[in-house]
Parts: sequence; structure tokens; C-alpha cells
Amino acid sequence: MTPPHFKTAIKYFDYLAKKFPVMCASDEFHFLPRAEKASDYYDKLDNLEAESLFETINVLKEFQKDFSCMADNENDLENLIDLELLKANIAGVLIELERNLSWQHNPLLYIKIAFIGLDHALTKPFSDPEELIERTISRSHKIPGLMTQAVNNITTISDTYYHAAIAMLEDCEIYLSETVKNIPVGKSRDLVTALKTIASSLISFKKFLGSIKPVQHREFSETSLKSNLKDHFLSSKSPDEIYMIAVDERQSISIELEKLRSQIDPGKSWQELYSSFYPSEAKNKDLFSLYRGEMEKMLQFFNEKGLGKDILFSPVEIEETPAYLRSVRGTASFGAAFSTDKREKSYFYISIPQPGQKKPEEADNLEKRFNREYKFLTAHEIVPGHHLLDSVRRRIKNPIRRQIESPLFYEGWATYAESLLIKYGYVDTPIEKLVYYKRRLWRSARCIIDSGMPSGKIKKDNAVVLLTASGFSQKEAENQIYRFQLNPGYQLCYSLGQYEISKLQEAYGHLMPDELFHAFLLEGGQLPFHLIEKRLQSINSGFIKGR
Repeated sequence: MTPPHFKTAIKYFDYLAKKFPVMCASDEFHFLPRAEKASDYYDKLDNLEAESLFETINVLKEFQKDFSCMADNENDLENLIDLELLKANIAGVLIELERNLSWQHNPLLYIKIAFIGLDHALTKPFSDPEELIERTISRSHKIPGLMTQAVNNITTISDTYYHAAIAMLEDCEIYLSETVKNIPVGKSRDLVTALKTIASSLISFKKFLGSIKPVQHREFSETSLKSNLKDHFLSSKSPDEIYMIAVDERQSISIELEKLRSQIDPGKSWQELYSSFYPSEAKNKDLFSLYRGEMEKMLQFFNEKGLGKDILFSPVEIEETPAYLRSVRGTASFGAAFSTDKREKSYFYISIPQPGQKKPEEADNLEKRFNREYKFLTAHEIVPGHHLLDSVRRRIKNPIRRQIESPLFYEGWATYAESLLIKYGYVDTPIEKLVYYKRRLWRSARCIIDSGMPSGKIKKDNAVVLLTASGFSQKEAENQIYRFQLNPGYQLCYSLGQYEISKLQEAYGHLMPDELFHAFLLEGGQLPFHLIEKRLQSINSGFIKGR
């Protein structure tokens, strides 16, 4: 029998899919669900007119009331978990639209919608070439209107958002130029014309941004962070508690790094050992071949652990980061497929410095880091990390858990996935373990910065010191903090999520072998950790699978 709240939940998802088809179809906007109906609207763009957004806020509050009322009259644990998940998801959308008012202050929101929407129109599965051309033309014609909405809505811009928006606009101009060049001659003059009209709207929008004097960035908003933790992530931990967890983790990691340093070469610092390490497998191989080969090895290895290719939903490609995303994505990132169409691909993106983009030394350091950390990056982004997690989510029968992602679980699982390389012996040399702990040291620094800066526990200068002590140059550290400010509250998800998963395994791992524990976590959906614990506590005997 279908639970009664499913019907209302599907109405909620379908409503958001129609209002925000691009944001719901992209993993770039973590506050929205992956509402499946958005695949019906690859010819539409999100409506960010102020009047429409206020209407949406009111509708979401009605859904929130409905789900709260249902929860008050529900006794079944799994149904209650669904309802808590729905309320938390709505809270995340309301925090972004009503409390943070990002549509009034963040020009990146509009640029991302425009170009992610354009990319989806060009690349998502289609029935015939005419459909692809028609939907791309349709979205192209709507982009100038979206830019007009931005001009009408934006009142103030922080210097951080301003500089990021200018950088992204420049990348988008490159992407447009490349796209136009790649359209076969004579295929569609209307399509080429439509794409060229986008360029003029970008020029106008850049002029508008230039007319606004940026204000000093408000750093990390303490109120917004607390709201996200409590209402959206449903975390029981306060920012102060998370800060102390990260500080303690950093101390324990430093001890491990010191042990490994003494074991490998007592005469050198761990930073020197890290910098001098160059895996033999990486020699005489281009970066993409290295990662593709490692992906195949890792798929086979983790398949034997119950976490491999047999449960993957769609293929994954390793490619260079699309031009329009270069300035807003990390140097390595995952782009998840969206729909249930098995023709759709997921992507592991790697950012290769463009000519003139970085100094030769910086570009060389980045490439060496990709080579040193290739095993852990593959685990994090593909298997058993993001790609595997996303594949499992999209196969869950429960329509609520299938369409909701949680940044805390999402990044926590991918970070935990890296630890499995050590646990299962895939990585066993001291120098590779040093690389692993170096990455954890970096993650703990990000958690300290994200949880500590809002309350003033740590200042920007100290944050830079934390990152340089984690193996980055001064410039790299400053650039990372700049990126963190674009999405406050997200950076703590890596360390905190891994911490919560490890605690659950310590407390309940004796109830089942690792393979079943991992299946229990993944197949139950990307839940808040206190709700996962309730599910684990409900085990009397055997293994309860996620619905």
C-alpha cells in the first residue's frame, strides 16, 4: 500500500520542477531537490521574477504545514523519516529564497541557471536532433529575459560575488564561442543566431554589474550557518561543536603525519615528502588516461566489496571541466546525471589550466597534485564515492529519498570513501598513506574555517595559515577561502559527514558486516545522521534494507 504522504510529496517535487527546471536538474544547487519532472522542461528556464518567488515561498510554507500535520499523526518510523526529510528540504529552499535572499544579492545564481540550462539543452538525452535544436533555441531565447530579471532583482553585491560573476561571465563567453564553432555548418542557422543573441545579453549584464559598487563581503553568515545546520541538514551539532570536532581531528591527523614522516624519512618534513612524491604509474601517461585506467581498477576492486560496477546506474566520463564552470568549480568535481534515462552520462571533471590562466609554476603544482592524489580523487568522485552514491540514490524505490540529496551525507560519504582505500588495503605504502592524511588535514582545515569564521573563532589570516600548513601556497590558500565564501556551510560537510558515518559504524557496525552496513546507509537515502541512527536502533535481528 502506498503511504498517503507520497501523493503530496510528488506534488511538491513536481511544483518545484516546473518553477525551477534548471536548478532541480543540476547538482550545483544543493538547496533544491533533484525533482525528476524537471526533465520534461529542458526547453524552459527558472522563473526568478520577484512576484513569482514570493508566490513560491507561500506555496512552500503550505506544503511545510501539510507535512508537519502528517508527521503529527504518523507512527511508522520510515514514514516519519520521509516527512522529516521533506520538511528539512523545504527549509533549505526557504533559507535560500526567503532568509538569504540570494536572488537579490548573488549574480552567479542567474549566470549558472543560464549556462547550466543551455548545457543541459545541448547534452541531455533527446528523441531526435530536432528536439535538441528546438529546446536549445527555446532556452537561448529565454536567457536575455533571465538577465533582465537579475537586473530588476539585484540590489547589492558583495565584492566576492562580484569578482566571481565577472570571472564566470568571461568563461561563459569562451563557452559560447566554442559551442558556436562546434555546430556543423548548415545544421541550424536559427540555433547559431540564438546562441549569438546570448552574447549580447551577457555584455549588457556585465555593464549592469559594473554600475553597482560592490560592498564588503559579509564573510560567513553565522545566522545562515546555524539555520542550515539545524533546519536543513537536521544536524544535532552546533557550529561550536563542529569547530572542536575539526580541531581535534586536525591534531590526531598531525600525529599520524608525524609517524609516517619518521617512518619514511626523519630528515624531511611531511610537506617535503609529499612534494617529492611522484607515483611511478603516472609517468609517461597523460592525466586523463591515468584516471580512466584507475577508474577501471577501482571499479573491479570495490565490486568485490559490494561497492562497484554491478550497482552503477549510468556511465561516467572523465573530461575537462566545461569552460563555463571553470571559475566556480573545484579543480576536481563530479557532475551527476539527473534523469532515470540510462543514456545520460555522469562526469568526473578535471580543471586543466588554460593558456595564460595560471603561471607555469602554479599549473605545474596543480598537475603534480592530480598525479599524487589520483587514487583518492578517483575514490572520492567515482567509486565508492559520488558516482556510486548517486547511482544508488536514483534506484531507490521510495520517490522521496530518490529525489532528495543532502550535502552533509553526500560529501561525508565521498570523504569516507577515501578511507576505504586504506581500510581494504587498496593503498598500503607509507607515502600513499601520507597523501591520504594530507587530504584529511586539508578537509579538517576547511571545516575549522567554515564553522569558526562566522563566530570569529578564526580570522582570515589564521585561515590562510591553516591551509598553507596543509600543503598549499599562499595564493592557493587565498583562492580557496574566496571560493568557500561563495557557499558558506558547505565546506564543513566533508569532515563532519565522515565523522558521523564513522561514529555510526563504531556504534552499530557489530550488527552486520561492512558490506551490509554500507548497503544500509546508501539504500536508505541521504538522510540526516540522527535519523539513520533511529533506523539502526530499530534493528532487532537481520538486516533492514532501505525502501
